[in-house]
Amino acid sequence: MSTPSQVLKIPVIDANPENIKPFGYLLGNNVSKPGLEIPFYQGRVIEGENLDFIYRGTATFRTAKIIPGYPAIIWLERHMHMTQLFISLGEAPFIMVMAPPNHEQGENLPDLNQVKALRFPPGHALLLHLGTWHDFPIACEQPVIILTANSDEVVTALSQMKQPGEMNQGDVYKISLPKRLGYEIQLDVSNYE
Repeated sequence: MSTPSQVLKIPVIDANPENIKPFGYLLGNNVSKPGLEIPFYQGRVIEGENLDFIYRGTATFRTAKIIPGYPAIIWLERHMHMTQLFISLGEAPFIMVMAPPNHEQGENLPDLNQVKALRFPPGHALLLHLGTWHDFPIACEQPVIILTANSDEVVTALSQMKQPGEMNQGDVYKISLPKRLGYEIQLDVSNYE
């Protein structure tokens, strides 16, 4: 792979319900849309509405242990038939690098002017909108276990790759930022050191 022509350095900022809106939903210490009526546990359970987890085919749940480090981001991908869910298990935060969906404007590449790196507190989750550009979660100071809700077609497509490369199969559209846009993304974590 050739050296990218430019580096885009972005700050890592704490995720909150407002700054996450272009990318998905922040799930954490509150019930999403309380008020679902299930009569069996009244008085001791506040039921939330169903989450908008969308997938095609078979749902797949798996865990991954992410080793700490701040790699250069050279890949972004999106899914058009799944609202992927990343759940932090344990007591470690994670970072997601994302760009808002732009497929409804006919775009096939992320808008790097809108890329954000959001840091999620331990025990929180992210439910992506359809088409949100993203990299895999990044561990901060310590390893983090992530539970990922996927579709089987996404996991199969990714696991069939023999080596890293661009792809457009099985609801995975993954691009190389250096190849397509002449950039790599680096995280500025100075506010956490």
